[in-house]
Amino acid sequence: MGRVNGSLNLSRAIGDMELKQNKFLSPDKQILTANPDINIVELCDDDEFIVLACDGIWDCMSSQQLVDFIREHINTEESLSAVCERVLDRCLAPSTAGEGCDNMTMILVQFKKPFAQVKDASGAEQLTGDAGCSETQ
Repeated sequence: MGRVNGSLNLSRAIGDMELKQNKFLSPDKQILTANPDINIVELCDDDEFIVLACDGIWDCMSSQQLVDFIREHINTEESLSAVCERVLDRCLAPSTAGEGCDNMTMILVQFKKPFAQVKDASGAEQLTGDAGCSETQ
């Protein structure tokens, strides 16, 4: 993994002022900036969720490991925050040495809930879930 000046593995940050000291460059041109990269991606029908997480998570799990872990727990936990809590517990170091000692932040957004078969009051099976998509601005 690449690092800024060989030490910081983030390319966007509000703090870390020691990496923003070049007096010949404006704040947005410094080696480290708080200005985000913005990408617009059209969602596909099979997109399930998106994760926004800090290096405290990505240092412990690869993208695929995290996707697999979330898929394993997203339908069995009662909330998305419970899934996030499981991820944080998984990444938490058993001791104060090595990986898992960094701060951890994670946002999990589920695009649509999977369909589940449930029985109504008459005992007939019905599909439930959010099939529709909504657009937010």
